[in-house]
Amino acid sequence: MTTYRQLTIWDVLDELSESPATSTLAPMWECLDAELEKLPLEAQLLTAALAFTQIADILKSRAEVLLQDTRDRNSLLGPIVSTDLFAGLVRTTMHLDLDDLIEPQTPQTFKPHGPHQFSSPNQEGDSVVAPVEKANVLAMLDEVTTLEDVRNLASDEDVQKWQSAITNHLNKCQR
Repeated sequence: MTTYRQLTIWDVLDELSESPATSTLAPMWECLDAELEKLPLEAQLLTAALAFTQIADILKSRAEVLLQDTRDRNSLLGPIVSTDLFAGLVRTTMHLDLDDLIEPQTPQTFKPHGPHQFSSPNQEGDSVVAPVEKANVLAMLDEVTTLEDVRNLASDEDVQKWQSAITNHLNKCQR
């Protein structure tokens, strides 16, 4: 045969304290009245005082939840969520070391620049490049005084002659 145990006021208060925002106090008042009827006057006062202390804590918790909800709804920044809520769900920091995956840089070595050795001898009419003294270049620039002088310098070049010379040289190199 199944026996049922009557819940005491302390059992009811423990259940109410687990979810104060959603619990109702009506069953607690009925249980408190039933508990107090069985006790003598001094025990009634002591039990009621302890019960009222726990009821006050439950009501305080309920008020804090309701006030926080009101603050969150009226906040310009929106609801403020405690970071403890996301503990274990969100990774906040991470370190990834990829140094082992990167090949070491090979040092670049350059050969020293030496004199050029041309295999084909100069032919008549070929251009020969040579260093020019700075004073000679400045003297040549002093002679150029107008835009017309600049055009004359540029027009002295024979573009067709240069094109044919380059083509002939490339043809010789390809053979």
